[in-house]
Amino acid sequence: MEKRPTEVTIYLADGTEREGTLFLSPFSSTRSGSQTLAEMLHEPEPFVPFIRNDKSFQLLNKKQISHLRYRPVDDAPEKIGNPIEVTITFINGKTLSGTTILETPEGKGRLIDFLNNNPGYFSLNCGDDEHYLVNPRVIVEIADQK
Repeated sequence: MEKRPTEVTIYLADGTEREGTLFLSPFSSTRSGSQTLAEMLHEPEPFVPFIRNDKSFQLLNKKQISHLRYRPVDDAPEKIGNPIEVTITFINGKTLSGTTILETPEGKGRLIDFLNNNPGYFSLNCGDDEHYLVNPRVIVEIADQK
């Protein structure tokens, strides 16, 4: 099956960056439409193939990806929930500020509920076409910007 190349910038837990391409399936296993980056990162396999901009091939450990920047696609599912402004500090000292959507059950709409019940990467929109997927396992602290 032909995979769809997707340009990303990957930020690793040690603070290094990788620019290149990840490959997504043309079909999602959970809904109609093509696979999203979040769906690919949530798959059980620990490593993901990655081609750097210099054309070198690598296998990256998904647990070591602190966050990645991407361009949203038109057929991505719309997030439903409470938007919240946050500032995140990662284990490597880097910070990001932006808006995430708290996709939580009714009565569980706090940031702590979202983080404690979210098993993996979540989206963060930092404006100016800067969209990220964030690995909560390498967050040192996160603050609501209310």
